[in-house]
Amino acid sequence: MKVKDIVNNEELDLTRDDLIEKMKEGRQVDLILKEKKSDDVGYLTWDMEQWSTVDGKRYIRTYQFEGRVLSEYTSHNIHDLGAYFFPDEAASVQLS
Repeated sequence: MKVKDIVNNEELDLTRDDLIEKMKEGRQVDLILKEKKSDDVGYLTWDMEQWSTVDGKRYIRTYQFEGRVLSEYTSHNIHDLGAYFFPDEAASVQLS
């Protein structure tokens, strides 16, 4: 998939696994979603996700909605990424 590296100002062709490796190298992956999402109880609504890792084993997902950074976050392990990390479904992907 096409990924915009906003640090080095270049466009890369990376896979989902490449993005996970980039996170392990200290980069953040920003997923700009095609449409807004909400959790199952309607408490949280977001249209952008930022993914990063703490130590290569624990992953953090933070959220934005309409340009505003939300205080909520979720933490995941590598096995959770299969159920929650979908860069191929995003409208665009950025590497920061």
